[in-house]
Amino acid sequence: VTATRTPTPLMEIGSSVTVITEEEIKRKGYRTVKDILKGEPGIDAITTGGPGGQSSILLRGMESYHTLVLIDGLEMGDPSLTQRQFNFANLTVDNIERIEIVRGPQSVLYGADAIGGVINIITKKGRGKPSFYVGIEGGSYDTFREFSGLSGQIERVSFSMAASHTRTTGFSAADEDLPGNSEDDGWENFSFSTRLDFEPTPWLTLGLSLRSQNGDTELDLGGGPYQDCDNYHVEHEEFFAKPYVEILGLDGKWRQRISFGIANHDREYKDSPWGDSNYSGRKYEVSWQHDITIFDSNTLILGAEFEQEEMESTFMEKKSAYTYSLFAQNLLNLKEVSFTTVGIRWDHHKEFGDRMTFRIAQAFPIEKTGTKLKGSLGTGFRAPSLYELYGPPFWGMPVGNSELDPERSVGWDIGLEQSLFDGLLKGGLTYFCNEVDDLIEYVSGRGFINIEEALSRGVEAFVEVGLLKGLSFRLNYTYTHTEDDEGRRLLRRPLNKLGANLNWTFLQERATVNVDLLWVDDRKDYDWAAGRRVRLSDYTLVNMGLGFKVHKNCECSLRVENVFNEDYEEAYGYGTAGFSVYGGVKLSF
Repeated sequence: VTATRTPTPLMEIGSSVTVITEEEIKRKGYRTVKDILKGEPGIDAITTGGPGGQSSILLRGMESYHTLVLIDGLEMGDPSLTQRQFNFANLTVDNIERIEIVRGPQSVLYGADAIGGVINIITKKGRGKPSFYVGIEGGSYDTFREFSGLSGQIERVSFSMAASHTRTTGFSAADEDLPGNSEDDGWENFSFSTRLDFEPTPWLTLGLSLRSQNGDTELDLGGGPYQDCDNYHVEHEEFFAKPYVEILGLDGKWRQRISFGIANHDREYKDSPWGDSNYSGRKYEVSWQHDITIFDSNTLILGAEFEQEEMESTFMEKKSAYTYSLFAQNLLNLKEVSFTTVGIRWDHHKEFGDRMTFRIAQAFPIEKTGTKLKGSLGTGFRAPSLYELYGPPFWGMPVGNSELDPERSVGWDIGLEQSLFDGLLKGGLTYFCNEVDDLIEYVSGRGFINIEEALSRGVEAFVEVGLLKGLSFRLNYTYTHTEDDEGRRLLRRPLNKLGANLNWTFLQERATVNVDLLWVDDRKDYDWAAGRRVRLSDYTLVNMGLGFKVHKNCECSLRVENVFNEDYEEAYGYGTAGFSVYGGVKLSF
């Protein structure tokens, strides 16, 4: 869905796409989306602090704010953050049907912030007889979690909803290897998600996606010096809602979809050494999309969007900016052997004016040999954030700059996928290259200005093997070469990364064993206290999970994370979890 904004078979898509299904999420047993994503090709996941700490996703070596995060198509970026990025800290896996990752510039379909790619989290649509579940889980770091959910279909109404509460005393957000860091920093999270779909007639659907997540995270002082700080914590409140109307005609060959979205982010920092502070960010979206299947081999997609973002904080009065956009995309199927996607978009921003982007993707599936050749080329941009545009002076020196240009990117990739032995063996290899110009950086005495460039290129590869019935193995490797305008590697990006997954389902599918391995090469980071670059050592993580159905209505789970108690850092000066064990029970009715 995400690669073209309309349901499209993977074999027809020229983009580099990964789809993580609900079943895969269940097998792994992780409770946050960040943990689900961290082992995927081209993705680096970084948390600065303990449980609930600021969590970022870097896609293909780009910055975290170069990846657009969506939930059911609604943009998640927080306008009150410095670069409008999305914090994954409180995003749990509750009520998620699948996660789609589309790599490379996607500004043609999604506008600003999609330079590195798009991660779209799609919630469950209720199906079948109504069912209910409830469960508990507990384990290391005094962690306790309760969760429940309800889903199903009653005549023309489909519904799904889920809720969870997690509390943990955690570990020190500041690295315990640094002197004096021994205080545990806890996290508490409440999450609720629901999706409703009503089809009064075969040609009309009304729907609503809604998600709320609240988190309370204990913090330490980071960025140098890295040290414990008693009682310092941040309270997050996030709310997302997206109602929509969809109209079908001409036996499904004509479709219109109108949606409205709101995303609200509130952060309150309490008991800070510098005093309490508040930040609030909101984003409103109105979208219209029109799909027309002209012939069986040709689909035209037209769309228009309006977005407005707002922010205010203890240190900054309310500011806002708007963008309105038009886009067109054509999907061309040439005799089932060539699938071409071509798109163009025009955006108009309140401050920097007009921006045009384009994208073309090509797929050549060869059914007889199980081969797929694919490639894409596109441009993207990132609009300056509200803080970059309007940030107030700091100690008399300028910060915001309303004359900023957007960051611009060009990206391309080319790849091959191969399936053998009726799908028992699959493999793929993709080369990618992204170049970003006019990067926005803060310069003391000048504020935010366009000065830098960045380059990211590399290789993504994977192999999947169906060894025996119920037994599968997947291996992926990513090589990412990054450099700034001075030829230095970008911070926190490993040159090499390896991920592996082994899954075994047995005892007539009553039992499941899942093993994840992640090796991350050494990286560069910055020690702000010393004012110099530092090296982060490579590390290997092994996680294991076991699920067993005691009864058709009762399932037990056991998860062991960091099996070999690896001492590692995702970011310099911040703590990470050691060997930990979690167990739970789930009852379904």
